[in-house]
Amino acid sequence: MDQPDYQKTRQRVDEVLKENFVLSPPVRIEDIAANYGLTLVEADLADDIAGFIDQTKKKIYVNKNDSDTRQAFTIAHELGHWLLHRTQLNSDPDKYAVLYRKPLGGSNGDPVEKEANFFAAHLLVPKSLLEKYKDEDPNTIAKIFGVSPEVVGYRMKNEYDTRT
Repeated sequence: MDQPDYQKTRQRVDEVLKENFVLSPPVRIEDIAANYGLTLVEADLADDIAGFIDQTKKKIYVNKNDSDTRQAFTIAHELGHWLLHRTQLNSDPDKYAVLYRKPLGGSNGDPVEKEANFFAAHLLVPKSLLEKYKDEDPNTIAKIFGVSPEVVGYRMKNEYDTRT
């Protein structure tokens, strides 16, 4: 995979939203992960690790020292890997299973990681729900959706910045 497939990723987000009857924010990511057979575990992880997925045990581990918003993003990111990248997880679990702390819009060139970030941000802040709040202050939107202002910025740029 040379380039992220954002169209496929967006389609999968839409399926997940429909399958889980998401109608209003905040998206209950813990419930959604459970609906796909995944167990969540809060763990004492190194400062540079937000979380990881253990595919064989069907567990997502999140850094217990992270904020609720960071944990939600980590869960959504790892769920994205679970739903989109199981083949890659099986073939190279050391490369894809651990989520290291990096800026959301940063230069991580790995298309699989870009897809997982895109999946997480779009699942936590779906376009259909963002539309209603897009003129609000980003901090207000972040509180409504239970995400960080960085995730809101990423989503606003992705949906409404015509320069990209």
